[in-house]
Amino acid sequence: MLTFIAAGFAFSLVACTGSFAQQKFYDAAKPHYTETGFKNPPGSPERDFRPFRFINFVIKQLLVDYDQTILPKGHILPSAEIKKQFAATPQDARITWIGHASFLIGLNGLNILTDPQFSERASPFSFVGPKRYQPPAMAISDLPKIDIILISHNHYDSFDEASLKRLRQHSPNVRIVLPLGDGALAKEWGIENFTELDWYDTLKVGDIEFQSTPAIHRANRGLLDVDNSLWQGITITAKIGGKRKKIWFVGDTGFGPLFKQEVAKKIGPVDIALMPNGAFLPRNIMKAVHVSPEEAMQLAKIMGAKTVIPMHWGTFPLGEDLPKEGKARFLAAPAFGIKKVLMRIGETLDLSKL
Repeated sequence: MLTFIAAGFAFSLVACTGSFAQQKFYDAAKPHYTETGFKNPPGSPERDFRPFRFINFVIKQLLVDYDQTILPKGHILPSAEIKKQFAATPQDARITWIGHASFLIGLNGLNILTDPQFSERASPFSFVGPKRYQPPAMAISDLPKIDIILISHNHYDSFDEASLKRLRQHSPNVRIVLPLGDGALAKEWGIENFTELDWYDTLKVGDIEFQSTPAIHRANRGLLDVDNSLWQGITITAKIGGKRKKIWFVGDTGFGPLFKQEVAKKIGPVDIALMPNGAFLPRNIMKAVHVSPEEAMQLAKIMGAKTVIPMHWGTFPLGEDLPKEGKARFLAAPAFGIKKVLMRIGETLDLSKL
């Protein structure tokens, strides 16, 4: 996320690359394409832009100092417990929350990493911008060989250059699954083994199927590339505990009618939803890009989810909501018969038991 802050820093980071309509992947027949970039589905919420409120929010995010006292008690597992749980859980059916939107998922011989962010800041610069409350639960050097990396969109908290370069050194053959339009930047970073997906495109690796799903968000690294690449969720369908199950890595999204009208019918139901639960305040800024905890559970209900695991919270200060508030509102939100599983950073769970 953090478009508003990153854009303010990145005047010189992104050069204009010509008309969006001239891109090879451009398809005027698809409703989420325009001649100037991708767009959200009809009926999606829009930002209520108030300039002074917006500027005040940006300054606060840049200047306010945060510490671990704002975190819920027990939010982060001790290092020894992290290692113990990881070693004790079956390699072919486990999920570990590294922090933010980064999960390590072991399925049927593949190690899958979502939105890897191992840097100290979610920012184009190392000296300013949102600083994480604590280090990632696992260092890259402690990870098993990574086979697949899933990227939801190109904001700095999800598409981190330093993390991806280090992961390529750690796992040279790793394949990166990108939203449409991010391949050019990946090539600039020296990444060649990638696949770009449009909404509803599928990719099969072994007996695991990945499918891009629509999201309500936006994408840009600076001021000159707004919405020139896509944003997405991704489903992971595989046999878990003898049953074919679907994990939905939701990515960053707002709440809109498309999910009920179309997405649920095309890809639902899902078994496990890795659902965003942070950076939802202030609502006039965030409603267009991030669900509130209550909307997150409504979305899970629409998609027929059996279990919801919240993510995108308690790691970086990206909104005015604090981690304790995000946790409390998630737990208090109507469950609609859905199992809520609130993971701690570093926790590993057996997917066959979810």
